[in-house]
Amino acid sequence: MTWLLWSLTVLCFPSSGLHSQTAIGHWRDCLDYSKVLHVEPANDGVYAAGRGGLFHFDPDDRTLTVMSKASGLNDVGVATVAYDSQTRYLVVAYNNSNVDLVQDGRVFNISDIKRSDIGGDKNIYRIRFRRGYAYLATGFGIVVVDLARHEIKETCYIGAGGAYTPVHDIAFTSDSIYAATGEGVKRIALGERYLTISDRWQLDTRLNGVTVTMLEAFDGKLLAAGYSFDPEELTLYQKTDTGYHAWNNGAVLSMRAGGGRLTLTRDSSVVRYDTAFQMIDSLTAYTWGYLTCFDAVTSDDGTLWAGHSWDGLIRFTATGDEAFHPAGPFSGDYVYSLTPFNYRMLVCPGGHNSFYGNAYLPADLFSTDGRSWRSLDLSNGMLASATDLLSADVNPNDTNEIVAALWGRGVASIRNNKVQVLYDENNTGGALVPFYSGGISTLRTGAVTFDGDGNLWVLNSHSGYALARRTASGTWKGFSTSRLDDMPSLDKLIWDSINHYLWFCGRSNVIYVHDGDGRMAKVNPNNGSKLSTDNVTALVQDRTGNLWVGTNKGIKVIYDAAKAFQYGGAGEVSPVTCSNITITNGEFYEYLMAYESITAIAVDGANRKWVGTAAGGLYLISANGMDQLEHFTAENSPLFSNKIVTLAIQPRTGEVYIGTEQGLQVYRSTATYAVGTPLDDIHAFPNPVRPGYEGPIAIKGFVRDAMVHITDAAGHTVYSTQALGGQAIWNGRTVNGERVAAGVYYVFAADNEGGNRSVAKILILR
Repeated sequence: MTWLLWSLTVLCFPSSGLHSQTAIGHWRDCLDYSKVLHVEPANDGVYAAGRGGLFHFDPDDRTLTVMSKASGLNDVGVATVAYDSQTRYLVVAYNNSNVDLVQDGRVFNISDIKRSDIGGDKNIYRIRFRRGYAYLATGFGIVVVDLARHEIKETCYIGAGGAYTPVHDIAFTSDSIYAATGEGVKRIALGERYLTISDRWQLDTRLNGVTVTMLEAFDGKLLAAGYSFDPEELTLYQKTDTGYHAWNNGAVLSMRAGGGRLTLTRDSSVVRYDTAFQMIDSLTAYTWGYLTCFDAVTSDDGTLWAGHSWDGLIRFTATGDEAFHPAGPFSGDYVYSLTPFNYRMLVCPGGHNSFYGNAYLPADLFSTDGRSWRSLDLSNGMLASATDLLSADVNPNDTNEIVAALWGRGVASIRNNKVQVLYDENNTGGALVPFYSGGISTLRTGAVTFDGDGNLWVLNSHSGYALARRTASGTWKGFSTSRLDDMPSLDKLIWDSINHYLWFCGRSNVIYVHDGDGRMAKVNPNNGSKLSTDNVTALVQDRTGNLWVGTNKGIKVIYDAAKAFQYGGAGEVSPVTCSNITITNGEFYEYLMAYESITAIAVDGANRKWVGTAAGGLYLISANGMDQLEHFTAENSPLFSNKIVTLAIQPRTGEVYIGTEQGLQVYRSTATYAVGTPLDDIHAFPNPVRPGYEGPIAIKGFVRDAMVHITDAAGHTVYSTQALGGQAIWNGRTVNGERVAAGVYYVFAADNEGGNRSVAKILILR
């Protein structure tokens, strides 16, 4: 059992979507809540589950509450949900067959189906309730869950001879239990004690030739939705004493009984019927557009709730309609790369497959300040049919310009949230040279970055001019890279702020380096290494100028980047070495993360390294790599998945943005980036510290690695520490571990020479 912590902000309106400031050591998710697949009225509001996640809407105070791993749930990827008003249990079934039972803020996990060795289909298609039990319709049969005991009561394999058969839905009438199975509709008497005996389930042959996918008991009548040929063309049947009467047909996405109404969701409408099956209304639009919904149901008070395909949860009452959903990026489960800028984070949702072909994800760019989200305004058609936006950066000389690389279409210049120019082979003076294959030309522009002078650099794969530059004045130039052999697919590019070199790599075991003028060389990742690797997967420069290289077998470091062109820079193999870091593991020595395939590395304000892996989760290691400080996995933390795609750190807040295969989330770390001089406003959070708060107090805005002393009002030092980058952490206790008394405490900080001093106050309430 875990406790559900309703820690994410409650929102009054979906467009504002404000998140509260995340506390040190806490998580929040950044998912797409706009596509609601399931709607479930409850005693205290409505639950809505979408492709991104699950949230609750309270109509009394008009608040939204996000429910996720960050707030106590045990998994991600909701398959379906259902609420039992009798027991007040919400049952959440996940795509991996895990199950959570939620009641009064507590979460009870049932992982039996997920962990079972059942072969084949283990999906949970529908959840029904009766007398304190939840009946799960699964890909192999029916699972009955005792809600009070939080355990599986029995599993019913109701295929012929007790075999597995998919059960798509279940319905209860006054005398029977019906199951829509892969063998047809089956029935068993409601009072039957032995549901697990397959022979007791009788096949209803009156619907032979019809594959039934939905069942519903409405006003004492059994309804079935099924198809004979086309799964998208369902016929609705009402069971009668003599058989089944077909009364409606066409595409039906959901069929729900509630509030004395039968509510049908179709491709572009929601239709409601009374108990005599007379149409009451048919809705095709709401205030903001067409009514393209996945699910809809009428609650007991007559309110119609609909799950929209792009506008979240919609409420229809006699006075009008409203739409609600928490803020998040559209298509938020796709994250390819992240770029921090001031207090914002840019999220690129593109991608490519393992062979570097297009993933064909719609071209867009999301931006967040940690509170609200926005996507590109695509109304001018500049990105029509464009896909896979992989990389973005902000022009340091003109921060109103964002430049983004599109895998297949070139480079977009974005201002005021709109694409203003799309750079390709036609308007760059030949700097961007297309890749030709089978008579088709395409620009494999995989990454962009700005240097310290405001020059834009672009990677262009499979071209004799794999590197291109747009100067700060707007002039384009392509650099011949033919001396570096045939350029592979390239999608990683960094600007070396110490040596002023360009380092890039991609689908190969080679690192390329260019001086931005004419010299170029190749770096062998195994030169100077004691552990041979096959692929370079990540590349980042730390705050001392060293280059950290992620590989398929751990991490290597380039300490001698300045030697890149020691042999001349004519395309030869450079003498630069890629060194392993040797660490001790008890009595044994091993190389840093040698058993992990690295996918991403980010450097925080204290020069520590956050490392993402392909299957081992997220690590935090010390600045020199010798110590492991944290290891987050999907099993021991709210981390969505152990497969990390990308990482970035918001420099002002110290928040670590983590792109996983299941979507984007944020972890609030202890370090922030420091500034050259301390900020005028040294900020402490929380401040004041309320009674009962036992967590860390973050104080930020210091000069780098400042020495921090905290005193009471009389000037007695109660605690001293050193800032991590620009932020210090205080636990509200003295150096002896005792809780400090209520009162005002003063924060004094200075650099190692005693300069760059700063002062702040913290109020402690008891």
